[in-house]
Amino acid sequence: MTARRYSLRRRVIAALVAAVLATSAVFGLTTFIFAYTLEDRLFSTAVTAEIARQQQSWRRGEQLPTPNLAYIKIYPGNAGLPADLAKQVAANPGQIEFYGAEGRHYHVSHFKLERRSAVAPDRAPAIAVAEVSRYLLVRPVRDATIKFLVGLGLFIALVMALLGWVLANRAMRPLSRLATDVAGADDTMVPVVRAEDYPANEIGVLARALGQAFHRIRGFVDREQRFTRDASHELRTPLAVIRGAAEVIALRRDLPTPIPDALRRIETATIDMTHILDLLLALAREGDALPVQFVALHPVVEKALASAAARFPASAHDVSIDVASDAHVLAEPTSLQLVLNNLIGNAFQHAAAAHLHIAFSGDRLTICDDGPGLGKVADPFTPFVKGAASEGSGLGLDIVRRLCAAAGIGLTSGAGADGQGTCFMLKFADR
Repeated sequence: MTARRYSLRRRVIAALVAAVLATSAVFGLTTFIFAYTLEDRLFSTAVTAEIARQQQSWRRGEQLPTPNLAYIKIYPGNAGLPADLAKQVAANPGQIEFYGAEGRHYHVSHFKLERRSAVAPDRAPAIAVAEVSRYLLVRPVRDATIKFLVGLGLFIALVMALLGWVLANRAMRPLSRLATDVAGADDTMVPVVRAEDYPANEIGVLARALGQAFHRIRGFVDREQRFTRDASHELRTPLAVIRGAAEVIALRRDLPTPIPDALRRIETATIDMTHILDLLLALAREGDALPVQFVALHPVVEKALASAAARFPASAHDVSIDVASDAHVLAEPTSLQLVLNNLIGNAFQHAAAAHLHIAFSGDRLTICDDGPGLGKVADPFTPFVKGAASEGSGLGLDIVRRLCAAAGIGLTSGAGADGQGTCFMLKFADR
């Protein structure tokens, strides 16, 4: 499952627009709170000043003068309050703002009237009412102000989006060029990144680091290619010498009885080593699928058994072969031989004095033994992973896995039928 791709440029622009809209919303809300608070503070200050004037006049002569401001009225007690206000004041005596009928808006403040000369002053309740609907500045233009602020915020967001697009393009252009240089290289070559082609910022630092890394990788690739070329040339010469020497010695008629068989094994081994060398070099050079053909399976199995018996003569295996003489599979001959040599050789090496059963049915070849098994190894095909009793390098099964993958052969492993030993299964392609 591939991760969903997204545009970093669009992410930057979206974040910028979101920040502008959030800032506009906070600014608009703050503006409204400030305007409402300022307007209410003006009315509250006017009512407080009028209450102080009325209390002072009452203490002097128990008279309530006419308020200085036309929209403020003084009511002794709750008597005489406007009908749309009286019930609300009675129900909510602590509230200071009320909405009346026909759009009226009231500011209400309770206070006491007392005479200064009284021995036991009688405090009479009074109410100051400011009907400010005609003097409101913020509330009448609230809807229009909201629309204006929303429009202004969207306009600013659009301008910032365009500006962000320009800035993002300018900032992301070197990064896009760097991604193109890295991704546009041929599969057979390492990308070339020159730091001097990029600006002296974070992208330039990244380009310099990538250029240095790719330079080291090119060195590794060059050394590996030279090693592959030299190995291909230098190893063939001693193999040819060994094979030629074995053939010359085999021409003599006076050789003791065991020597001709040993010479034939040497000649067969050199031929196998030449084929194996060609195969491994092909895997190292190309890594692509190997050409396959129909291969007679029984002779390949017998050759692998003979090779394993010659390599491990001390192994006393009881071998049973259930492979038809006319069985054919679709595979690359040399890779199939190498795979079977490795798997059967492992059984001879690590499962001495055990029973080895080789069977072919349908499109599957199974190689099972009842030896000690793989132990607690999670994945025996992992490089350098081996069983506790193994003295090898742990690379044999990894090579088998790579060969099977290149030849289109399925490979699985597990325990034997009774949970003992090791069982490998090769699944060949359909005909």
